[in-house]
Amino acid sequence: MRKAIWTLALLLTIGPSTLAFAGEAKADATQAPSPDAQVLSLEAMCAGNADARSERHARQSLYERLGKDDRIHALTREVVRLHLENDAIKHLVDERYADHLAKRVAEFVISGSGGPQVYEGPSLTHSHEHLELTNSDFLAAGHDIIQAMQNLGHGQEEIDEVVCILVGLRDQVVLAN
Repeated sequence: MRKAIWTLALLLTIGPSTLAFAGEAKADATQAPSPDAQVLSLEAMCAGNADARSERHARQSLYERLGKDDRIHALTREVVRLHLENDAIKHLVDERYADHLAKRVAEFVISGSGGPQVYEGPSLTHSHEHLELTNSDFLAAGHDIIQAMQNLGHGQEEIDEVVCILVGLRDQVVLAN
């Protein structure tokens, strides 16, 4: 299973420039799985490694492994920066509020990863409902998160864990039919 989740992360790091999404053809005319199929694969892989993730978290919280507050804030700033550069989703992020967005997401991550922060912001559904996100948007955002984590030197286990947390939250942000 360890190899499967690593392969998944590798697939997401290939990104939309190489991987075909929603009807885009790859250069060799073969089709990549649809965004819906990719999400189903992610869900299956994450379900298969849930015990290993729980064991890691029991030994040391994800909050600690991500480097606590300062590094989580740096991570969310990097994610927002990448979102603003990502042609597939940059229209979803208002650059005027980028710092506020990064701060709010950091609070959410700190709270949800075992840190001391108590998240008191709006729900994920409320925060995302006006965006009408699709699975393609979700995958594009996931690519940015993986890239940000790699840029900041996070290990593969932490990347896998964050990907699986995001997959578990997808139904609260992907609300478009």
